[in-house]
Amino acid sequence: MKRMQNKIFFLLLLFACRIYPVYAAEDEEGDKGGSLRWRYQAGAEERFRYEYKRDFDFNKNNKDNGGQLFNRVRVNAKALLSDGNSNNWMEFFIEGLAAQEGSYKIKAAPGQEEEFDLHQAYLNIFNVAGSHIDVKVGRQELKYGAGRLIMAPPWVNLIRVFDAAVMHYADWGFYGDLLYAQTVQFNKYSFDSSYPGEALSGAYLGYQKHDRLPLFEGYFLSWDNSRGANDIRRYTAGARFKAMIGPGTVIDIEVPYQFGEDAGKDVRAYAVHADISRTFDTWSWKPRIGFSYDQASGSKKPDGDRNNTFIPLYQNTHDPYGLMDFFRWENMRNPELSLTFSPTDKFRFRPQVDFFWLESKNDSWYNASGTAIRTRPAEGKCSSYVGSEISLRFYYDFTRNIKFETGYAHFFPGAYVKDTGSYNSADWAYSQLAVKY
Repeated sequence: MKRMQNKIFFLLLLFACRIYPVYAAEDEEGDKGGSLRWRYQAGAEERFRYEYKRDFDFNKNNKDNGGQLFNRVRVNAKALLSDGNSNNWMEFFIEGLAAQEGSYKIKAAPGQEEEFDLHQAYLNIFNVAGSHIDVKVGRQELKYGAGRLIMAPPWVNLIRVFDAAVMHYADWGFYGDLLYAQTVQFNKYSFDSSYPGEALSGAYLGYQKHDRLPLFEGYFLSWDNSRGANDIRRYTAGARFKAMIGPGTVIDIEVPYQFGEDAGKDVRAYAVHADISRTFDTWSWKPRIGFSYDQASGSKKPDGDRNNTFIPLYQNTHDPYGLMDFFRWENMRNPELSLTFSPTDKFRFRPQVDFFWLESKNDSWYNASGTAIRTRPAEGKCSSYVGSEISLRFYYDFTRNIKFETGYAHFFPGAYVKDTGSYNSADWAYSQLAVKY
């Protein structure tokens, strides 16, 4: 039944893409007196990526090396109501997404396949009664700040989405959102639906008078999760500051703090991000150098009555903490140094090096999905140094709508990996092509 519904939905969106230029032209010709008019837009995107993984379990004796192929298709249509002064009044947006995944000699990535299903469908009403407040209701992607806590990560095949209601205010450089959202659970064989037992709510506020002036943001978020065996209620309060401190030099600092209750334990956890970057626009290849430091607390006594492990809610995945997805903003310390070179407007490349420690070696080492990779043995000494990663990425934009990238990363295990089991190095390589229509 779902496959038939998906095919019908897919055909309707494709039909919308084909008729868009005709309807858009008719609306523009019919607008004579600045009255309200509808504009229609439609588009699609397809992405292919191949990845090769070697010794991701740090054990070369296991025959688990191989490749994975990912394919994702997004098709969308939008109807926008605006007046003759280009003021938007209302927007309807609908998008479908299909994802496929295959593997060779290794296990397929879990949860990365989806029959064509509804990805986004929302109504956005702008400037309600002249109040500078927009109201957006429906299935939608959410992103706040730099995406360290709430993000629709584009790297994965299935992009995180919420059934949400968002009230957005913006005027004189001040902006803010009040939101309530339920996570949508992907189901390959039935319609994707949200689950009321997992909800995100809160406020995200900010001020920036101009994009070259300092940015200030603050937030208070409540995350409730009763889907598992234990109830979780975590409150996250934090602030972010970003500013240009010199020619081409930008700093970005964010500090969240968590409290609440997790599986009957009191939560007291924190995280820190700080980065500084400098771009030399007048130099050949326009080099950009960046240094960042990330830290997130872990529990000193996992069996105690307090939980000190920071949970990064719905964070971005992949790029922030190395490329191999061995880490996330949870029980870690991660200094990173990167360089970006742009020989042409279409071509750029980026070498990068990351170093990783556990903030608490008594807590576990968590990967990008929050799964514990290793945990300290009950007996014996154990280092907190996990290892380092070097990587190199290349990007080439054939056109504005056709983009290619490829890269390689190598992980050097540290003393912690050796103290907790096998400790062979790991390799990862990928190539990706994205096309927008």
